[in-house]
Amino acid sequence: LGLLVAVLVVGTLSRGAKLYIKISGFTFQPSEFVKIIFVFFIAGMLSKSAEFGHLVLSAVLAGLYVIVLVISTDLGSALIFFMMYLFMVYVGTKKVRYLFIGMAGISTASVIAYKLFSHVQVRVLVWKNPFAADIINNSGYQVSQSLFALGSGGLMGTGLYQGYPNKIPIVDNDFVFSAIGEEFGILLILVCLSCFISFLNTAMEQNSMFNRLVCVGLGVGYAIQIILTVGGAINMIPSTGVTLPLISSGGSSIL
Repeated sequence: LGLLVAVLVVGTLSRGAKLYIKISGFTFQPSEFVKIIFVFFIAGMLSKSAEFGHLVLSAVLAGLYVIVLVISTDLGSALIFFMMYLFMVYVGTKKVRYLFIGMAGISTASVIAYKLFSHVQVRVLVWKNPFAADIINNSGYQVSQSLFALGSGGLMGTGLYQGYPNKIPIVDNDFVFSAIGEEFGILLILVCLSCFISFLNTAMEQNSMFNRLVCVGLGVGYAIQIILTVGGAINMIPSTGVTLPLISSGGSSIL
């Protein structure tokens, strides 16, 4: 939590959000490390007790992480943290109503975020129509180029080195899926799906609730981050700027 607060105080602003800390020319993104610590923390709490009072305490503590991320306008990470917590609570309690309550909370928070943050409004505007005459050459250029690339590749892709990844701005970070998808089609999605299924298989093999919750938390975090990245690249949802796990450029993200 202290690392996230440090980003809020001294972090570098990047495309509307405070994400990084720079120290002597070295840049790192603390939220990438914190999300792993967060999973172990929540797993530890929920494995001790799933009583309502204990859940309220865990919700308050988890909420602190999310609030700091929202204030930093790192909304993509805030959503990932929230979803990891929500599904870990569901696995720990086996009560579906917590999922519905959580989804209602996400919907409400999304509307509030749209009202409060101008860069969110721009991304929603791009999402609605990236090809509009006044958008495609400005804020919608990245998404439109991504769609052109994926459209030319189709389901099977154009083949290795047969794409044009240099046509998409910042392609090695949050839009790396578009570059790979253009050349290899849906192959990357199948690889990611296989990894997620492995997370769930490992979780089901665990006898310890703590181990099971850790597997579920890390697996859900992985899956949600992929959905946000791929969803933004294909314009299914507004772009959130999160990286594609284990693939996007960036030391913090890879590690």
